[in-house]
Amino acid sequence: MGHTYVMSDIHGMAELLEKMLRKIAFSPADMLYILGDMIDRGPDPAGVIELVASRKNIVALRGNHEDMFAEWYEYTEDKSEGYFYNTYEILMSSDSAREKIPEYVRWMKKLPLYKKVKSKDTCYVMAHASTEGIFEIWKKKDTFLWESGVTGSRRSLPGYISIVGYVPTFILRGYSKEPAEIWRSPDGRLLDVDCGAAFPEYGGRLGCFCLETGEEFYVSAAAE
Repeated sequence: MGHTYVMSDIHGMAELLEKMLRKIAFSPADMLYILGDMIDRGPDPAGVIELVASRKNIVALRGNHEDMFAEWYEYTEDKSEGYFYNTYEILMSSDSAREKIPEYVRWMKKLPLYKKVKSKDTCYVMAHASTEGIFEIWKKKDTFLWESGVTGSRRSLPGYISIVGYVPTFILRGYSKEPAEIWRSPDGRLLDVDCGAAFPEYGGRLGCFCLETGEEFYVSAAAE
């Protein structure tokens, strides 16, 4: 029986993702959920996308950065002014990645906004920024991608443990420069697993949470 892992906000840090998979000894029996923001900021967005998209036991959700990039690419006729972040520039600098941009965009647009997962007797609900819109009749995309109030208000959903990313946990801890850690609400029913992988200057690193064991794993760009 494998394990179920959750991480978020890799932001182009492909080396950290590979390092984490080695650290948790990720196997075909395991399952990994990535809660969006796999691109922008870091140096290797294509590396992250290729790895994630190639593994059947990795499920990626859409983050606001995937959503922004896909919409910018589809609706911006003159791309000479560039994209807000570095992803387009990096992809265009590689012949192989440049040819695959339309494929990457189609992949991003198909990513789900949320997932419900049951592990043992515990029900989890996951989204990039907020899980609060899941029980709404009209599910609004922006709630899942942009609404950070769930961590600010410490709210969770009845009957579920909510897991989100979006807000780096060093912000919730007052911009401490100590190594970032997964954040839990006082009642333990809301987790933020965005440990700021692309912000080493604030102690940011990539965090990963195991649903079955409650273990936390961390890797950083710094030597460990």
